[in-house]
Amino acid sequence: MVRGRGFTLIELLVVMAIITILAGLILVVAVNSVQKARSIWCLNNIRQLGMAELGLSMSPLTARDNVSITHCPAGPPGNNYWHNHYVKSVSSVPDTARTVYMYESKGNDTGDEADVDQRHMGGSNYVFCDGHAKWLKEIPRFRPQ
Repeated sequence: MVRGRGFTLIELLVVMAIITILAGLILVVAVNSVQKARSIWCLNNIRQLGMAELGLSMSPLTARDNVSITHCPAGPPGNNYWHNHYVKSVSSVPDTARTVYMYESKGNDTGDEADVDQRHMGGSNYVFCDGHAKWLKEIPRFRPQ
């Protein structure tokens, strides 16, 4: 008896298993990409707010001034960004590059480290007193030194 040139059941199952494993890997990468995109979107929002306020000589913006950028896409509804209450004036901060000016809040509005919401892959976005914005896994300095 002459056999045809078809696939055996084992070969078919092996190919299906390989495709399933690859699809699973792609799904993990896609989820991580969406989380990273939300983190970058949020970083851009908080950077714009920080730069606007620092550029306006420390006159805080109201929520109606920038409704579209006061909300983190990964956060709860409402304003997700708050000011560091230890900083009364940026000009009085000796180390502006390491002192937080704005941060992502859990909504408690305490203005200190306890209110930081690390919602972006175990980290959070910050604007520092010198104007630069950064995602960090660890919580940086809030009290000016």
